[in-house]
Amino acid sequence: MQSSIRHTRAVDRTRAMKPARRLAVVLLYVFCGPAFSWIGSAQVSDPSLPLLTHADQVRRLTPEQAASGYHVRVRGVVTDDVPSPDFFVQDSSAGVYVEGSKSAAFTHHFGDLIEVEGVTGPGKFAPVIRETKSRVLGKGALPASRIYSFGELADGQLDSQWVRVRGIVRAVSIDRTSWPETTVALRVASGDGQLNVRIPIQREQDFSSWIDSEVLLEGVCGSLFNAQRQLTAILLYVPRLNFVSVEAHAREVPLSSLLTFNPASGVQHRVRVRGIVGYQQPGKALFLEADGRGLRVLTEQDTKLNIGDVVEALGFPAVGDSAPVLKDAVFYRIGTNAPPTPIAFDVSAPWERYDGAVISTEAKLLGRNMQSDGLRLLLQQGQFAFDATISATDSAVRLLSVPLNSQVRITGICLVQNGGLWSVPQSLRLLLRSPQDLVVLRTPSWWNLNRTLWLLGATVSVLLIVIAWILVLGRRLRWQMELIRQKIRGGAVLQERNRIARELHDNLEQELAGITMQLDLAVDCFQQAPNVARQALEAARDMSRHSMVDARRSVWDLRCHLLEEGDLVSALRQSVQTSGSRENVPVEVKVRGTPVRLPAGNEMNLLRIGQEAVANAIKHGHAHSVQVVLAYEASNVRLCVSDDGRGFCTHDPTPTGHFGLLDMRERAQAMGCVLQIDSEPGHGTKITVEVSAKVEVAR
Repeated sequence: MQSSIRHTRAVDRTRAMKPARRLAVVLLYVFCGPAFSWIGSAQVSDPSLPLLTHADQVRRLTPEQAASGYHVRVRGVVTDDVPSPDFFVQDSSAGVYVEGSKSAAFTHHFGDLIEVEGVTGPGKFAPVIRETKSRVLGKGALPASRIYSFGELADGQLDSQWVRVRGIVRAVSIDRTSWPETTVALRVASGDGQLNVRIPIQREQDFSSWIDSEVLLEGVCGSLFNAQRQLTAILLYVPRLNFVSVEAHAREVPLSSLLTFNPASGVQHRVRVRGIVGYQQPGKALFLEADGRGLRVLTEQDTKLNIGDVVEALGFPAVGDSAPVLKDAVFYRIGTNAPPTPIAFDVSAPWERYDGAVISTEAKLLGRNMQSDGLRLLLQQGQFAFDATISATDSAVRLLSVPLNSQVRITGICLVQNGGLWSVPQSLRLLLRSPQDLVVLRTPSWWNLNRTLWLLGATVSVLLIVIAWILVLGRRLRWQMELIRQKIRGGAVLQERNRIARELHDNLEQELAGITMQLDLAVDCFQQAPNVARQALEAARDMSRHSMVDARRSVWDLRCHLLEEGDLVSALRQSVQTSGSRENVPVEVKVRGTPVRLPAGNEMNLLRIGQEAVANAIKHGHAHSVQVVLAYEASNVRLCVSDDGRGFCTHDPTPTGHFGLLDMRERAQAMGCVLQIDSEPGHGTKITVEVSAKVEVAR
């Protein structure tokens, strides 16, 4: 049995190969196969195991037990002697497969009564005997058997047994590759299944007349299996042609009568139908049409036909997806006619009437996609969508240029797919025969949803760019306006300088002239009129004090050149360190945070406060060191001036003639903040002012 399965499975593998490779595999198997069987028969057995003398004892072994190599001596009749050198032998208990030795000394043929000796092997489906010695005892009698149904054979329990089977021949061919012997290969339908049959022949002849014949077969039941020792199919070994009894032949039926109820009993026979070719897939399917109905004919015959040819097809009716089909068919051309007229497709009519027929309909093209098996089109008719496919050819590629949403007329072979519990039509697809089966009726308007979305997207993009540009321009405009305001303020300061200069020239000169006159009067009257001299001195002192205050306010209101040429940090550092160097007092300036520009008035006030605080610390506080800290924080800027001078009591009134503290307070109030003074006699002084950090636009 093992060798037979090896040969039979080789058929399926080699048929799928290219001819050159197939020939190499067949030759390798033919010449090397017997050697493999001989190598297997050289298994070393355990002498302590018992001797088996009946075939059923071998069959009852498990694969593991059979692999131990029991000694076997069985006497029985050879029920089949192919594929050589393997054979089947059956005694009164059962039949068993024998892996024959390649030695020429062992000659046994079908029908011989022999005694075979050997050892057991696990086989690849059921235990086998590996032949080591045999002798022919004479002619034997074949075992008696009854007719078995396919269901009785399908479980594999009758493997290697002589059986009889009745069925209908579905296919016939000559097999020259599976075994060393040339055989007739049959596919026979029996009951609710099919089985393969191999019959050795001496010479080749035409057995096609057996197709559709009811036959009675006698032979050995074999098995096909996979690598897991699982049964996959039944193979019947018929030893000679005379064990095939051909018993009954194809009637012509119209397409509409296929698979309709027939009170006659028996299995389905081959039928003959006639129709006009609507489309052909060589070696795969043929679509015929007659009396307004279509039929799908499944055939491996690749004889080329033209659309419009009249043919007769012989095959076996079978249930298709929605309508009967013809399987295992052969056909021949008997004439030529006009191509079948396409049937107008009505979506509300029963779809199964269109299966296999040439139909035509209008639809909208929704999509197209090139796949490995061809071009697939998605179409829509009303609320119903369906597919259409066409083989991938150079001419079919032009259909990719058809605009989507075009209204088209499409013609092709209709294939209906059923589904659900009641097997009702659920979908259909069309097979296009050529690119000419699709005709464009109307192309879509250029102004569609896709282009509208593109235009809308472009408009939104342009709008966003314009908004961004406006924001940039607005920022630049604000910068320019601030620059203009600064220039205006600079011009106003310049005008103010000129005005104050004129005032200083006029008022201060007059005040100084008046002071000079009072002093002269005092000198003249100092001896003769002391009271008049004293009054003149008092008047000169008051005029001097008033002139000094006016001059200080006028000058300090101007923006110094340090701020005009740099920032607050550099201006403060230069001014206070210059004051300290003149008095030989070290002044340390620290900057914390990232410096930012402040409004011009605030920068001027902070600078003057810092200058005045440092000057007071040196002049009045007699400090040995001064520290100035300018801290830039997230929301404010803080100026802190501290010294180690002698300090003073902050609760005492401001001494007469000391306008520094008063001026610093006024400047702090002008910036909307409060000047903080922390001082005690002998512990130095700390002056702090904090303003809002309103960032000025960079220049």
